Amino acid sequence: MESQYHDTKITSSELANLWMQYINDSLARCIFQHFLYHVEDQNIREVLQYALELSESHLGKIEGFLTKEGYPKPMGFTAQDVTVEAPRLFTDTFMIVYTQIMAIHGLTRYAGAIGNIVKDEQRQYFSQVMIESLELFNKATAVLSTKGIISKPPTFNNQQKVEFIKKQSFITGWFGKRRPINAVEVSGTYLNLQKTMVKIILELAFGQVSQSKEVKKFMERGRQICIKHYEILSLMLKEDNLHLPRTFESEVTDSTIPPFSDKLMLFHVSTLLSSAIGYYGEALALCQRRDLAVSYATMIADIGILAEDGMNLLINKGWMEQPPLATDHEGLSKN
Repeated sequence: MESQYHDTKITSSELANLWMQYINDSLARCIFQHFLYHVEDQNIREVLQYALELSESHLGKIEGFLTKEGYPKPMGFTAQDVTVEAPRLFTDTFMIVYTQIMAIHGLTRYAGAIGNIVKDEQRQYFSQVMIESLELFNKATAVLSTKGIISKPPTFNNQQKVEFIKKQSFITGWFGKRRPINAVEVSGTYLNLQKTMVKIILELAFGQVSQSKEVKKFMERGRQICIKHYEILSLMLKEDNLHLPRTFESEVTDSTIPPFSDKLMLFHVSTLLSSAIGYYGEALALCQRRDLAVSYATMIADIGILAEDGMNLLINKGWMEQPPLATDHEGLSKN
């Protein structure tokens, strides 16, 4: 029997994928427009230009999908949310670090999206988006490596051999001698250190230029919690004399003129905090030492409360755009 999938209406999952990507790419467009106005390094400029072109291309394609299905495009973030010519808030160095980390976010998000897509044209679209995001990651990483900015994860210089775990003490970690952290645990810890570092820099910079006292207060609260998490994650490596990634606080300028709206800055940080729950959760699931797992569980609780408070502040300010909803049949029956 001939497949009828091509004639079916868009599913809620497919609609969610498009809706969320439109919001995020409209935000990215604002960020990269401002970056490109100020960037001086030609190699970094080329990567930022590619990132901007991807965002603009995605926005056009998503609008086409939604229009075809009879759905309005989200408002997202517009020219009102960015002052391109405002004084630079970040150095070129942080711009390329930020771009690489956002490419990692994109790869994670799009991989999850592909898993719940039925329509062939959308599977093809998100497959292409994955390829583009990987190219952005590769371009950013190449520049970071060439310029000596990148922080490489630790290496193990001891002799390794194939072994099987023989004692339950391998998973303990509270009492007595703890085993060294293993490579799987280091991988999750190092990535979360890098991502947490980027959040700290954004919270520092955004708090510096925010116009709303409530947003300023939230940014500082978020920065302090992320600093605490950075210290927890750092200890996981330092106990075994492994190095930490480079930090970039000095890459924030002294400007107090906002290049972005408070709405954009608050949304950006709040969604990054929400994403951190997933990254922490994945690292927790791979931990084979109980004390490390407990640390991740504690951080998930911290970040969950903070992310929720950020969303509540967005709602209170009237800045939280509502995703498409299912039909409220009960409400309609009361009319």
